Amino acid sequence: MKLPSYAEVAKRCEVRLDDWPDRRATRSGIRRYLMLAYHEIPQDRGDEPSWLRLWAQISWVRAQARSLRVTIPPALWAEDRARLAARLVANAGDIRFKEEKLRALRWTRRR
Repeated sequence: MKLPSYAEVAKRCEVRLDDWPDRRATRSGIRRYLMLAYHEIPQDRGDEPSWLRLWAQISWVRAQARSLRVTIPPALWAEDRARLAARLVANAGDIRFKEEKLRALRWTRRR
Protein backbone atom coordinates (compact mmCIF):
# COMPACT_ATOMS: atom_id res chain seq x y z
CA MET A 1 0.00 0.00 0.00
CA LYS A 2 1.29 3.44 -0.93
CA LEU A 3 2.04 5.78 1.96
CA PRO A 4 0.33 9.18 2.05
CA SER A 5 2.51 12.23 1.52
CA TYR A 6 3.19 14.59 4.40
CA ALA A 7 0.84 17.10 2.77
CA GLU A 8 -1.96 14.51 2.82
CA VAL A 9 -1.19 13.65 6.45
CA ALA A 10 -1.29 17.32 7.43
CA LYS A 11 -4.58 17.87 5.61
CA ARG A 12 -6.29 14.80 7.11
CA CYS A 13 -5.03 15.46 10.64
CA GLU A 14 -5.60 19.22 10.36
CA VAL A 15 -2.09 20.23 11.41
CA ARG A 16 0.54 22.56 9.95
CA LEU A 17 2.96 21.25 7.37
CA ASP A 18 5.97 23.58 7.78
CA ASP A 19 9.05 22.28 5.92
CA TRP A 20 7.97 18.64 5.54
CA PRO A 21 6.47 18.58 2.00
CA ASP A 22 9.82 18.10 0.25
CA ARG A 23 10.66 14.94 2.15
CA ARG A 24 9.88 11.41 1.04
CA ALA A 25 7.24 9.90 3.30
CA THR A 26 8.23 6.87 5.37
CA ARG A 27 6.33 5.05 8.12
CA SER A 28 8.77 6.18 10.80
CA GLY A 29 8.76 9.70 9.36
CA ILE A 30 4.98 9.87 9.49
CA ARG A 31 5.08 8.80 13.14
CA ARG A 32 7.71 11.42 13.92
CA TYR A 33 5.73 14.06 12.06
CA LEU A 34 2.57 13.17 14.00
CA MET A 35 4.44 13.20 17.32
CA LEU A 36 5.66 16.74 16.55
CA ALA A 37 2.30 17.86 15.15
CA TYR A 38 0.52 16.86 18.36
CA HIS A 39 2.16 19.79 20.14
CA GLU A 40 0.57 22.19 17.62
CA ILE A 41 -2.94 21.21 18.71
CA PRO A 42 -4.37 23.71 21.22
CA GLN A 43 -5.13 21.96 24.49
CA ASP A 44 -5.57 22.76 28.15
CA ARG A 45 -3.61 20.18 30.09
CA GLY A 46 -3.50 22.01 33.43
CA ASP A 47 -1.55 20.17 36.10
CA GLU A 48 -1.55 16.73 34.48
CA PRO A 49 1.50 14.56 35.17
CA SER A 50 4.06 14.09 32.39
CA TRP A 51 3.11 10.43 31.84
CA LEU A 52 -0.49 11.43 31.10
CA ARG A 53 0.59 14.06 28.56
CA LEU A 54 2.84 11.48 26.87
CA TRP A 55 0.05 8.88 26.93
CA ALA A 56 -2.36 11.39 25.32
CA GLN A 57 0.23 12.12 22.63
CA ILE A 58 0.86 8.43 21.91
CA SER A 59 -2.88 7.68 21.84
CA TRP A 60 -3.50 10.52 19.40
CA VAL A 61 -0.65 9.40 17.12
CA ARG A 62 -1.93 5.79 17.18
CA ALA A 63 -5.45 6.95 16.27
CA GLN A 64 -4.19 9.18 13.45
CA ALA A 65 -1.94 6.44 12.05
CA ARG A 66 -4.88 4.02 12.15
CA SER A 67 -7.13 6.50 10.33
CA LEU A 68 -4.40 7.03 7.73
CA ARG A 69 -3.96 3.25 7.44
CA VAL A 70 -0.25 3.56 8.12
CA THR A 71 1.44 0.76 10.04
CA ILE A 72 4.07 2.20 12.36
CA PRO A 73 7.17 -0.02 12.84
CA PRO A 74 6.99 -2.04 16.08
CA ALA A 75 10.43 -0.86 17.14
CA LEU A 76 9.15 2.70 17.36
CA TRP A 77 6.19 1.66 19.47
CA ALA A 78 8.62 -0.23 21.71
CA GLU A 79 10.56 3.01 22.18
CA ASP A 80 7.33 4.81 23.13
CA ARG A 81 6.39 1.99 25.50
CA ALA A 82 9.74 2.27 27.26
CA ARG A 83 9.47 6.06 27.63
CA LEU A 84 5.91 5.81 28.94
CA ALA A 85 6.80 3.00 31.36
CA ALA A 86 9.71 5.05 32.72
CA ARG A 87 7.43 8.02 33.34
CA LEU A 88 4.81 5.80 34.98
CA VAL A 89 7.43 4.41 37.35
CA ALA A 90 8.74 7.89 38.14
CA ASN A 91 5.20 8.97 39.08
CA ALA A 92 4.16 5.75 40.84
CA GLY A 93 3.03 7.61 43.95
CA ASP A 94 0.54 9.74 42.02
CA ILE A 95 -2.90 8.17 42.52
CA ARG A 96 -4.81 10.49 40.20
CA PHE A 97 -6.13 9.32 36.82
CA LYS A 98 -6.27 5.69 37.94
CA GLU A 99 -8.18 4.33 34.91
CA GLU A 100 -5.91 6.06 32.40
CA LYS A 101 -2.86 4.85 34.29
CA LEU A 102 -4.10 1.25 34.12
CA ARG A 103 -4.84 1.60 30.39
CA ALA A 104 -1.38 3.08 29.76
CA LEU A 105 0.27 0.39 31.87
CA ARG A 106 -1.50 -2.38 29.93
CA TRP A 107 -0.33 -0.83 26.67
CA THR A 108 3.29 -0.67 27.87
CA ARG A 109 3.18 -4.40 28.68
CA ARG A 110 2.02 -5.45 25.21
CA ARG A 111 4.49 -7.05 22.86
